Amino acid sequence: MSDLNCWLWLSLCKGVSAASAQKYLRRFGSAKGVYYAAESELREVEGATGAEIKALMNRDLNRAERVRAACEKQGVRILCLQDADYPDRLRNIPDPPTVLYIRGTLPPVDDRLTIGIVGTRKASAYGREMAESIGRELAEAGAVVVTGLAEGIDSAAAKGALQGPGAVIAVLGTSTDKVYPAWNGKLQGAVEKSGALVSEYPPGTGPTRASFPQRNRIISGLSLGITVVQAPQKSGSLITAARAQEHGRDVFAVPGMANDAGFAGSHALIRDGAQLVCSGEDILEEYRFRFPQLLAFRDGRQVRNSRREAPQPALDKAGDVGYHALKEQLEELTETELELVGLLAGGEKHSDDLIAAAGRDPGEVITSLVMLQLKGYVAEEDHRYRLLVS
Repeated sequence: MSDLNCWLWLSLCKGVSAASAQKYLRRFGSAKGVYYAAESELREVEGATGAEIKALMNRDLNRAERVRAACEKQGVRILCLQDADYPDRLRNIPDPPTVLYIRGTLPPVDDRLTIGIVGTRKASAYGREMAESIGRELAEAGAVVVTGLAEGIDSAAAKGALQGPGAVIAVLGTSTDKVYPAWNGKLQGAVEKSGALVSEYPPGTGPTRASFPQRNRIISGLSLGITVVQAPQKSGSLITAARAQEHGRDVFAVPGMANDAGFAGSHALIRDGAQLVCSGEDILEEYRFRFPQLLAFRDGRQVRNSRREAPQPALDKAGDVGYHALKEQLEELTETELELVGLLAGGEKHSDDLIAAAGRDPGEVITSLVMLQLKGYVAEEDHRYRLLVS
């Protein structure tokens, strides 16, 4: 009996939701443990229902074997909840998918800045333009964009990210062998090449009314933050935002015209505490210190940073070093970086004080501070910077 067949069996048990499966997995440790559990043991699980126990007592593996064969034929990877490369970020939500079906290559989600972008299918030209530009800016900075690939905002965000170019994760409300909407085949193929198509539904599963709200928790679960670009008062993207809040994720929202009903849901999110954003840069601003190895800022734009090893500068004691002496030692630095090193030679300073003292564009100063961190010359804590000296 293979572990994979047991995981497929559990995921395919009718009447046992992903959330319900968790209580049995906690009790028996694995899908194989659930499969071999006696009926009396299943009944001892807190919260177990008669319908769930009846479903779990059906030990027929024929469907699991058919699904496995179909995946092998289609080149679909099956990722089980116990697998080491199943994203921890997703694994830790209350109701993670027991099994994921993947076409393409799933980026290392736990190590990357991963942002979900969602919104209405009936997007305005402005909404589509914003989704595309935000997706592109995020991808240019090295972030992974997660979206549902639905018509409207989702597809526009994916197109923008691909222009980045960057990795896109499309979480589908169908199986990975279905194209929905039907005209989106070219975009779906491009996403598969750049990143991954992800679904919790086995091959041959078409769209249903319930599948799209269900997939929203996966978009949230994979992401550090969710960006709602355009949402009317009743929108599936608001479900994603609600799940994001439940998961402890950041929620961002793009504003529209005050009287635009197409943005009524977005405006409600902002009133309720979502962060207002107008660009990908606004989102990146929230994460630049958390991901300095991936994101850098230059001339107001985000660019990928090469992961070169930081040099180990040998500086005199800060109190004994003047700006010109430092400049002689640190010829590799830019003029702005040199000026900031000189300012920090007098002691630790807050970023606001450095911006004021430098008299330069704030974006240029922040860019230079990030680069100084990457090069190993300064350290930062709570927006306060100090020189690293030896």
